[in-house]
Amino acid sequence: MNKLRSTARASVAIAGAIVVAGLVLYLLPTGTRKDDTPEAAKTDLLSEVQQFSQGMSAETGYTRPTQAERTAISTGVQRVLDNAPNEAKDVLAAVGYTISERVDTATQRKYHEISDNAGNPRGWGRVVIDTSESTRLGIEVPHPKADQDSESLGVELFRKAPGSVLVVAGAHRRAAENLVADMAHTTTSVFEDLHELLVRRRVPVVQLHGFQNETAPDSDVVVSAGPPLSSPLAVQTAQRLESAGLSVCKPWVTGCPGLEATTNVQARYSDEQKAEFVHVEVSRDIRDNPSARDQVASVLAGKKGDR
Repeated sequence: MNKLRSTARASVAIAGAIVVAGLVLYLLPTGTRKDDTPEAAKTDLLSEVQQFSQGMSAETGYTRPTQAERTAISTGVQRVLDNAPNEAKDVLAAVGYTISERVDTATQRKYHEISDNAGNPRGWGRVVIDTSESTRLGIEVPHPKADQDSESLGVELFRKAPGSVLVVAGAHRRAAENLVADMAHTTTSVFEDLHELLVRRRVPVVQLHGFQNETAPDSDVVVSAGPPLSSPLAVQTAQRLESAGLSVCKPWVTGCPGLEATTNVQARYSDEQKAEFVHVEVSRDIRDNPSARDQVASVLAGKKGDR
């Protein structure tokens, strides 16, 4: 009996010590607590997306997906948006895609990344989903590398807009003939299916592009709603950019030839569905300047963007 009591007293003492140790750890200042996020899950999202984009070739790197492959990836993304990421794994794996939970070192926010795991690049792109808040913004980058640093602007906007979904095309726009790899001009792509998914969920979409300075020498940014040219979202976006000191070309006012998105397939689909969509073209000077890109991202995220 005494032995049993001694054992019991020892067990109580050990349990008490564990509780005290846990309490001490809880009371430690945040900066001294142990971070339980695996180091492998932490990444600089901007550097990663820039590296992903720079690896694209204007000659190769795109394979047209089948309808089944497009549907599988769209279904996987939908399940993440429905807060069921574990249910996305098998459907994505069936088409060579993976889903992982990561942390962006710049914001310390967690996100889910859906990306191609095939040995040879197929050019279908990757999706980054911030689930810290309910989905409130879609960010599309259809021409990474070709519109240099449009992908950087996309990440910077993603960082400033919690609850956003970033879709980055996986191939250079000239990687295949007949515009097949140009995500803004083909409807048989993973990119288009993901756009339609966002539209069905009534998520406003900002699509980011870039233009050479000489194409519109008097403008920093061109804003359009696509075929209708103007929309409440496009007008509001243009006004905010102008208030931040940027020169904005508005096709519903002056016309911006070649930059109005009237042939953009995502813009056309959005118009047909009466969805919120804004096409934003950014000059090379702005895209080349990190602080200017940051300013544009701040304005597009609805934050103060004054110089």
